[in-house]
Amino acid sequence: MKKLVTSSAIALSMVLSANSVVAADFEVEEAVRGLVVAGEVETFSGYMFYGSESGDTGFSEDDSQFVSGVLGRLSLPLGDNLSLQMDGELEYSTTSIVDSPQDDLFQNSYVLGGHLSWRDPQSGLFGAFASFGGGNHDDDADAGNGGQASDSTNRWDYYAVGGEAQLYLDDLTFYVQGGYIDGATTPEDEIDNDALRDAFFGRGIVRWFMTPESRVQAEVAYVDGDVDTDDNPVSEMTILEWGVRYDTVIPGLPILGDSNVFAAYRGAHYEKDSGDGPDDDAEFMDHVIMVGFTHRFGAMSIMDQDRYGATLDLPNFGRWVSAGEPLE
Repeated sequence: MKKLVTSSAIALSMVLSANSVVAADFEVEEAVRGLVVAGEVETFSGYMFYGSESGDTGFSEDDSQFVSGVLGRLSLPLGDNLSLQMDGELEYSTTSIVDSPQDDLFQNSYVLGGHLSWRDPQSGLFGAFASFGGGNHDDDADAGNGGQASDSTNRWDYYAVGGEAQLYLDDLTFYVQGGYIDGATTPEDEIDNDALRDAFFGRGIVRWFMTPESRVQAEVAYVDGDVDTDDNPVSEMTILEWGVRYDTVIPGLPILGDSNVFAAYRGAHYEKDSGDGPDDDAEFMDHVIMVGFTHRFGAMSIMDQDRYGATLDLPNFGRWVSAGEPLE
């Protein structure tokens, strides 16, 4: 009888211990399932080259340049489902440092913004964003023709507002974004005739997570606005941008350890349709190939970052707004 009581007590204690472990595991799992304080810092470098062009947008002397950039995102939960995310990005080219004989090349851009969103990590997200920033093109007129370069810069600031939504289906994330952009020149807050004005955009993104630590992302965006606002009629500017990106983790690199890396391609077609006839129309394309490192924190994997952390982003509005200069 004594042995039976002793055996029963041992068995009961084992069951209670097992239940405690399961309960602890469940609590940890449930904690992961909620929104978390998370973010990422990213650096990249790449090569930009210009494609076909028409009108006055001939890149005859320098049709390529190196580009680099850095960005950061931070997502802060404001409750069980509400969150605030803040974004910042700087992109710059070699023409920001070294003079080029080619006029109108991209120099640099910056983007600052914030997102307020409601999210269910099991199904999706909807919210709104606001952003401001700027973009530069060089204006070294006549430098390539033996003349004196003006060494000036055309700069545009902008603001953008809009809405966004995400849908989560197993290993797929569908992301749509749209809104309004308006650009003006600084420092006197006067409207520059070449800046992109009164524009609307739409953007679609698909992310496929092959594993929790690897993903492929494809996106496309369309922009429609006005340039040459001092003309009558005003010219219409359209932008079609597309891109693809692959993220993964390379384990055990010397010194760096496990490293989040990515490779990406971005292309865009810019076109101005003038109301004055085809002689004033213009278009050009640019392509960027880039590689970079991402440091993520607050989420256990790339996929967890997408569902519970810093999942939102912004397009390069400064690049779009300042593209009116080459089309002039």
